[in-house]
Amino acid sequence: MIKFGIVGLGRIGKVHLLNVQRYCDNAQIVAACPVSSKHLIFVQNQGIAEHYDSFDKMLEQSDIDAVIIASPTAFHFEHIVKAAKAKKHIFCEKPIDLNFEKVNEIVSIVQASNIEFMLGFNRRFDPHVMQLKASVEAGKAGAARILKISSRDPAPPPLEFVKHSGGLFLDMSIHDFDMARYLVGSEVKEVVAHGAVFGDLPLQDYDDIDTAVITLIFENGCMVQIDNSRYNSYGYDQRIEYFGEKGSISTQNLRENEVLIADEDGYHTAKARHFFIERYEESYRNIMIDFINHLDRGTSPTITPNDGLKALKIALAVKQSFTENRAVQL
Repeated sequence: MIKFGIVGLGRIGKVHLLNVQRYCDNAQIVAACPVSSKHLIFVQNQGIAEHYDSFDKMLEQSDIDAVIIASPTAFHFEHIVKAAKAKKHIFCEKPIDLNFEKVNEIVSIVQASNIEFMLGFNRRFDPHVMQLKASVEAGKAGAARILKISSRDPAPPPLEFVKHSGGLFLDMSIHDFDMARYLVGSEVKEVVAHGAVFGDLPLQDYDDIDTAVITLIFENGCMVQIDNSRYNSYGYDQRIEYFGEKGSISTQNLRENEVLIADEDGYHTAKARHFFIERYEESYRNIMIDFINHLDRGTSPTITPNDGLKALKIALAVKQSFTENRAVQL
């Protein structure tokens, strides 16, 4: 039985906590922090007996094998360093940090600590993406030529979140940069980005945007086009098309239900699922199960700190491209 401590009981922290407690027979969360009065009943209802007001105190609990870091991004670096020093395996939400040098330091710290580390790029574990990846690796479409990713949110995050998020490229698009690397199987050599503010939220006051079109050129020649929006009227739009020398492979949106109505006005279906936790519910469960199974078998997880470093490098180059209105070489 692998015993976890968790830091951070916000929206994503609760998702990870429930997935471990409900779906992982070979793991259990035994400690949590920080546990405020508003979290106490929730934590107790999940059978977690040990509650702490600090991460340091939780790490002193001797029976903890690993930690889930779901704290705000600003605390990830500190929490990773402390957990690695305490020889605890780590599952960390993305991003590791918004600073390239700090993430590079984490790569070295994790390698030197002889611990296992999994970064929470959960979309790799979406069943549709997993099938697409398997089809790509089986050569169904041949070598990559063009990859298209549409990632559109139904609404922007609160301004308070925007202030500390690093902006659309580092918070939202970074998932797509990781997905592009994962599916293309090569590294980015050039980026071009364009963006704008179309919605009512004054994102420009925080050097942010709500809409972007991004082009990535990979070393193997594949061209990737990513479009992002914070405002989408028909739900949470997540689509991918992989076009290769022999054909194409694509994923479509998951809808609120799969009922199809046909009448004199045509065919009607439900909207796309409205929220990312609903759309990627299975992926959050799958990534945690995969991490725990790796720990159980004594093997290394598939998403490393270096994957986080490479995605961040792309994101920073894309941000530079947008700011300076030019192509940027990596």
